[in-house]
Amino acid sequence: MKKLLIVFAAVCAAGFFACRPERLVTPSEPVKELTGSWQIIKATRNGTDITSRFDFSHFRINFSDSSYTIDSLVPFIVNRNGKWAFDDPTYPFNLNFTATDSTMKSSPLLYPVTNGQRNVIITFSPGCSLNSYQYTLQKAN
Repeated sequence: MKKLLIVFAAVCAAGFFACRPERLVTPSEPVKELTGSWQIIKATRNGTDITSRFDFSHFRINFSDSSYTIDSLVPFIVNRNGKWAFDDPTYPFNLNFTATDSTMKSSPLLYPVTNGQRNVIITFSPGCSLNSYQYTLQKAN
C-alpha cells in the first residue's frame, strides 16, 4: 500500500510539473511590397479572358512609396497619376487609388505567388457598373 501511495504521489508530481504554459509566437505577416514597375499579364472582363484581344504590352503602373504613375492608358480603375495606399498596411484587403484632382477609388486586393512570381490581382469597374475588370499584374523585368 505504501508503494502504491508513493507511485501515485510521483505521478501527480510529474503531471503537475509537466503542465507549463507554452509561449506562443505570433506569426509575422510578410510585407506587401508594391514598389516598382508592374505589367498586366492577364485581363478579364465580366469573367471572359480578354488578354489576347487587347494590347496590354505597353501598359505599366509604377509604384513608389506612396504614389503611382501610369505609362499607357487601358481601361483601369483610374486614368491619371496619383497616390496609392493599402486599407491596412499589415493585412491589406484593398488597394486604394487617388488620382490627381479626383476622389479615392478602391479595389479588392489579392497578392498570390504563382510559379515563383509575386502577382497582384485587382478587380474594378472603370465607369459602367455592368463591366467588371480583373487584372493580374506582375513585376516587369
